[in-house]
Amino acid sequence: MITEQDNRILSDMAYNVDRKKVDVPLKKGNIIKNKNLSQNYKVVKVEDNSENGMQAMAVASIDKNGKVDTTEVVIAYAGTNFSDAKDRATDFQTVIQGNKKLDLSPMHPFKGSKIDGQAISAQKFAAEVKKDYSNSMITTTGHSLGEYLALMIAAENKWRNVGFNGPDPSNVLSDKAKKWIKENPGMLVNYRNRADGFGNFGGDGTGAEIKVSMEMGTHLNPIDYHQLSNWTFDKDGKLKIPNNEYNQEAIVQQAERYAMTEYIDKLYDLEIMQKKFQASGGGISTNEQIYLDDSRALAVVETAVAEFKAVTAHVIKVYQDGMDKVEKIWKKTLQEARQVGDMLTESEILAELEGVDCTEKKLVIEPCEAYQKKINKVKKMSTKFDDLANEIKQSIEALKQKDHELAQQLG
Repeated sequence: MITEQDNRILSDMAYNVDRKKVDVPLKKGNIIKNKNLSQNYKVVKVEDNSENGMQAMAVASIDKNGKVDTTEVVIAYAGTNFSDAKDRATDFQTVIQGNKKLDLSPMHPFKGSKIDGQAISAQKFAAEVKKDYSNSMITTTGHSLGEYLALMIAAENKWRNVGFNGPDPSNVLSDKAKKWIKENPGMLVNYRNRADGFGNFGGDGTGAEIKVSMEMGTHLNPIDYHQLSNWTFDKDGKLKIPNNEYNQEAIVQQAERYAMTEYIDKLYDLEIMQKKFQASGGGISTNEQIYLDDSRALAVVETAVAEFKAVTAHVIKVYQDGMDKVEKIWKKTLQEARQVGDMLTESEILAELEGVDCTEKKLVIEPCEAYQKKINKVKKMSTKFDDLANEIKQSIEALKQKDHELAQQLG
């Protein structure tokens, strides 16, 4: 599984496909190495479109034996090269206006009338990669304009995406892609800096946005908030989200996306297994089909468990914080009452507070009991999810015990 840090580095490296930007552009066959990458990558396909300025590369990881592993192929699209007039025209005519064709009037730096814009070239490139690697899981990534294109391509092809600071491409998506997005939440991830005016353009029609408050202070240059270098990662390559009040939703969203990624990877493994069964001859047996169906159900349940626990962990924390807050309010109320009524006994102070309907029972005990009931309800629901997952696991194991040939195939 490609890490988020790998996606960030690959998004950055995609800029080096542009022969106008670097002296030695990336070519097919090049090896991408970086001390922060979880693994090395080989460039398996590139395009530097001289007509409209679109750059993209497809890469596959290299395993520990030096062999290219095409289990997952990542397409990384390059963002805006501000010195390239074609990129600037794409930002205006496609990202802002929603036109896939570029106008070649004298006002623009092209000759002729209209040409295919970067959105069209990006899709053609993706189709070629899909044809060349039909058995691979294909994902996309990018930064800025590159993420705009990567999101669009992922939605149109039903692929997973993780990218950074991208404007939302809803203005160029087909109805089919929009429908798929609604039916498959969590497949697209667009990390955005809260203060980034460029990357936040276009709203969040794709639902891909995870908006993060980066705690960068005040910068005079607005482009500072748009930089890829702002994002930092932990030792496992997971993007770090500052744990502040604003980012609580982003932290939950990230956990949900990780659960969805795990789910998609499991389904991909099952597709590979299904092809293995079919290759064994005679089609898929009844038990093989049952195994696949049960495994798909297990993948769905386990993802639901992970998503549910990610959300409810946040909810439980809110409840617990609420319990702490009412306890603090009661202690503060008592403290202030004692200061005002320093001539009164403790029982007299409590009696006076009760007279204005301010008691520990009212302020603390009853709210905490309500919070605890909600916490218990959440935990009970979580147990039901776990029980269902275990039932499916047991049925799969029973099937393997019953069908020895199937067990041997699973090996």
